[in-house]
Amino acid sequence: MPRKENEADRAAAHYRSLEARLTCRTRPAHLSLIILSALLLVSLGLGLCFLPHEEFSPEENRMLATLPEPSLDALIDGSLTRGLSDFCADQFPLRATFVAAKAGAELALFKQENNGVLYGQDGYLIKRANISEATYTALAQNVTAIRRFSNALTECGIPFDVAVVPRSVDVNAAKLPPLYPKSDATAVWERLQEECTAQGVTYQSLTEPLRASAEAGESVWFKTDHHWTPRGAYEAYLALADTLGYVPYPLSDFTEETVSQAFFGTTYASAGMRWTPAETLSLLRYEGDGDFVTEIIEGGKAVRSIEGLYDRDALATHDKYSVFLGGTNTHIRIRSTTATERPTLFLIKDSYAQSLSPFLARHFDLILLDPRTFKTASGTVSALITEYAPDRVLLLYGIDTLCDSSSLRILMLGLGQ
Repeated sequence: MPRKENEADRAAAHYRSLEARLTCRTRPAHLSLIILSALLLVSLGLGLCFLPHEEFSPEENRMLATLPEPSLDALIDGSLTRGLSDFCADQFPLRATFVAAKAGAELALFKQENNGVLYGQDGYLIKRANISEATYTALAQNVTAIRRFSNALTECGIPFDVAVVPRSVDVNAAKLPPLYPKSDATAVWERLQEECTAQGVTYQSLTEPLRASAEAGESVWFKTDHHWTPRGAYEAYLALADTLGYVPYPLSDFTEETVSQAFFGTTYASAGMRWTPAETLSLLRYEGDGDFVTEIIEGGKAVRSIEGLYDRDALATHDKYSVFLGGTNTHIRIRSTTATERPTLFLIKDSYAQSLSPFLARHFDLILLDPRTFKTASGTVSALITEYAPDRVLLLYGIDTLCDSSSLRILMLGLGQ
């Protein structure tokens, strides 16, 4: 009796027979694909090794990863491999092209985000809130530095205030994708409150006034950048009035001046969503805002001066946000050329202060210091405060900056134990 042949066996035999007949026809295509893939990988690898490496990305307004220094300790603790991974990601040839291609593929799969940037409503590109234990470690270290610095200033009789700037994801909740978990954005604020309560640090959150303005239809945040707009900076200016002791000027006292209609910010560069239209960059001008001198200080000396508060040469570059005070330099001094006997505000800040400073300059001579790039060779922050003898000190930091690095530890130098 003949053995009954299984249907699956017959199908497999037919497939093997068909594959054997077509092998000679498909082999050239397979070989071509392998050769092209190998050439592409080798070319990209050689490009990564031999093409010039950029240190700064003007499109993303950030420093790029560089090749890490190899050592046994770095290999053991994993920092060497992490550094190599970051280096390859930042310096990869045609990186922007690949990011754009990936963005299109991700949105085609209905993922509504790419490279940590959410594709929100009305063209808003919003950086996702990323939380990790490293985030909370840096936050705790920065709060400790604020506490010790505050205590030192109190002993000197200098008023000290802390203001924390929200993110687009906090302010533009109505623009987020429908299924985005809102708890991701609120978690870091809860941890900030816990840390500050535990250490006795008082701070002012600028979230509510900015969110209220956004919900009322005001454009307080750039669609393609992580910064607030001058209109958003004005809302912060209003919110800080009672804290800093000045009477704010009404919005009717300012005139809007459009200086660029081709503004693309840092989230645009990170997202790779090249179909996003450019947006308008406008300034809120007021009578007499040209009667200031903005000085970039290095080594205790002014190395560059800007007449007024705006560097219009920056409008011809990728980083058009640098129109405000000439960019995020480490040490900036702003003084009036007409008014005398004005109080001095020492502003410890990140880049959000750039567009806020023109408003504050109506009430104070300003000393701006960015701890993220401050070098210990320049001395200490406490020594600079002693030198300038300000009437008060304000720390203005974004919540992301508080969590990205322990940059505020520089404040503790020279304070003793």
